[in-house]
Amino acid sequence: MRRARLVLLTTLLGVLVSGRAPDAANPPGKPRVTNLMLTPLAEEFTPGREVMVDLVQMPSNATLERHWHPGEEFHYYLEGGVEIKIEGQPSIIGTPGAVGHVPFKKWHQAVAGKQGARILVFRVHTKGEPWRYVEEGRPAKP
Repeated sequence: MRRARLVLLTTLLGVLVSGRAPDAANPPGKPRVTNLMLTPLAEEFTPGREVMVDLVQMPSNATLERHWHPGEEFHYYLEGGVEIKIEGQPSIIGTPGAVGHVPFKKWHQAVAGKQGARILVFRVHTKGEPWRYVEEGRPAKP
């Protein structure tokens, strides 16, 4: 457990200092999502749940497709600007240092501004489910 925390902290520090995610295999111009951590929560605390930590990098004016997650999602906006459009709720305007929350199974879409955006995303996720369901390409659960 100590080693896992050290690896996570080293990775996060490297991302924050270098401005680049460890996964440089994705082509430029497209949003990138790099998983930094996936760990189960104690069953006696929160049965059937895990925590996911992702770094989302969005180039200038990029858009992530409309989707939802089988979990509660919390954002910390590192750089740039982004609008998180949430179905039935006011948008979140993400700027550096701000935080945001997307409720469980809510359809949402991220649209980066002219400077692009870097977002640290924490999700309390349902074990065994895909990390997200997109609007196009496959049916989504309600």
